[in-house]
Amino acid sequence: MTVEEAQTLLGAADFAASGPQTWADLGCGSGLFSRALAHGLPDGSHILCLDKIRQVWKEPTNTQRVRLDFRQLDFVQDSIPGTNLDGILMANSLHYVSDKGALIQKLRGYLSARGRFLIVEYDTERRNPWVPYPIPFRTLEVLFTSLGFTHIRKIGERKSIYGPDGMYAAEVWG
Repeated sequence: MTVEEAQTLLGAADFAASGPQTWADLGCGSGLFSRALAHGLPDGSHILCLDKIRQVWKEPTNTQRVRLDFRQLDFVQDSIPGTNLDGILMANSLHYVSDKGALIQKLRGYLSARGRFLIVEYDTERRNPWVPYPIPFRTLEVLFTSLGFTHIRKIGERKSIYGPDGMYAAEVWG
């Protein structure tokens, strides 16, 4: 997937704000979705790009518009730097977490009152070595609703190059 394709998948997310925002990208990997998110955020925003595996990005990580700051940590086990985040992006990382409810409750504590989640996942129930704990959109809706979130909306879809199931992007808040 290219940064432009990732931008399209996230394109319907609501990033409207009166000023700079601070986000965390959990399981950032190569930074593909970090860069896509940066395109939608207001000038002066900051993204904490977190992954348990040390990343060496080949493309520039800082622009004059949005600063990307990589830190190596395990977002399931470790504390996330900072609080009062405007958003948490989890692009192809939630499917590695077995106890999603406990993690979401933990992460909720890092969000501001108006904070939101952006989730990108495969819309499948089939497990495989790369998606050990899948979370199709309908299951995501049930999970977040059970945790008291009031707004869960699908903001994008695309075909997956890895099989017949597609991918989705969702925005969750409230």
